[in-house]
Amino acid sequence: MSISGNALVMKEININLVRKTLKAKREATKHQIAQATGLSTVTVATMLQELVDNNEAFEAGLAASMGGRPAQLFHFNENHAHVLVLFTHEQDGLDRLYIRVADLFGTCIHAVDVPLAEITLTTFEAYIDQAMQEYPSIKAIGLGLPGVVLDGTFITGDYQALVGAPLLPHYEARYDLPVLFANDVNAATVGYVKRVDIDAGDGVVYFYFPQKYPPGAGFYLDGKLYKGYRHHAGEITQLPFDVNWRDSDLYRSPEQVSEAISELIIMTSSLLNPRGIVLYGSFLTDLHIRLIQDVCRTRLLADAMPAIHLTQDFTQDYEIGMIQETLALLEPQISISL
Repeated sequence: MSISGNALVMKEININLVRKTLKAKREATKHQIAQATGLSTVTVATMLQELVDNNEAFEAGLAASMGGRPAQLFHFNENHAHVLVLFTHEQDGLDRLYIRVADLFGTCIHAVDVPLAEITLTTFEAYIDQAMQEYPSIKAIGLGLPGVVLDGTFITGDYQALVGAPLLPHYEARYDLPVLFANDVNAATVGYVKRVDIDAGDGVVYFYFPQKYPPGAGFYLDGKLYKGYRHHAGEITQLPFDVNWRDSDLYRSPEQVSEAISELIIMTSSLLNPRGIVLYGSFLTDLHIRLIQDVCRTRLLADAMPAIHLTQDFTQDYEIGMIQETLALLEPQISISL
């Protein structure tokens, strides 16, 4: 007996719904999943059995009983597949490569940091090869760099040897896996929103101030990352400011650098009116935040004044964002349009 195309699509949608629900709950009974999804218990049982057969879930004992027969618990297998992320970040004036392997819950299970003297198209190959050997269950790769990739090609960024390089096609062909590129500040923006668990629907702008390279910005608007036309949103150096962000003297004066950052916030708030502004720079202190707030309050309407937050760990924000973005490559894309 043949099964219609529509039936196959519905089955795929149902199993994806059960998979997504179990992953969110981590552990649940058939009845709990049926209640959460609106599917029948019989359908849920069929889908769960398929997940168990594929090693995507496993039976995890019995649920606590409130009377009657205890129900079977099912646990989502977070180690069914893994993602590998590699991202670069300047620390104390030196470039470092951060290598992370994460499970399907987004938990980092392997972490290595190494210094990098130079960054070229093939720089990451040895590190990926080693990680793939240790974790053959890696199903997607994420690359995080300060720059812009368009149609798979690195078109601009801090690493001149990469400009013009076919970054994504090179690694997709070498490893036969989906490969994602994420701009460093964009990834950190996603990571901060995830880590702090804030309501980002009203807009969050993340400013990153390294001291070796020019600053950048990430925009989280209407509940999603905004990259702009051809992915150039956040390139601060193109703004008409009379500020030399590479001048080390700028960062030695709390008043001067706070004034410059305030100008960025005032312009951004006037154009986008975000609910929150997030700042990171190794030089930034609570004093800078107070100075910035004082300047912004004198120049912005009270209703347009954003909450200004200082994040202490760019690397953590960056890591969480890279993992989340790379995990999204493994999410099924099938859906029904009503």
